[in-house]
Amino acid sequence: MKTIFAISFSLLVVFQSVGLGMADVLLLGRFVKHAEYHSENYGDDFFTFVKKHYGSLKKEHQQNHNEDDQEHQELPFQHISCHHALTDVWLVPFEISIVKVEINALQPHVFHYQNLYSSLEKFAIFQPPKFA
Repeated sequence: MKTIFAISFSLLVVFQSVGLGMADVLLLGRFVKHAEYHSENYGDDFFTFVKKHYGSLKKEHQQNHNEDDQEHQELPFQHISCHHALTDVWLVPFEISIVKVEINALQPHVFHYQNLYSSLEKFAIFQPPKFA
């Protein structure tokens, strides 16, 4: 499951970096229909069709057809735009003073009992712990 998510997210990043959007994907049906139209009426193969609409023959093909032809403007990948993300970087000087800390070696502690219950000495119930 992780693999499917990783592949789908990486494809999403690739498509967005190339400039493919969902609008272009939804217009692929019109692209195929228009390619079939060119194949039937003009005898164009797929590569000639791509050259006429996106490549070196685009100007000649536009001159042969009407400038306001909606069919050509509704093909995918017709958007010519350049998006730049402007980011501002603020370098804020920030100093962290590092306090030197001394680490003492652990020393074995010897337990010394101190009687803190002097007021309770009269009662025999409370006895301090005794070592064996």
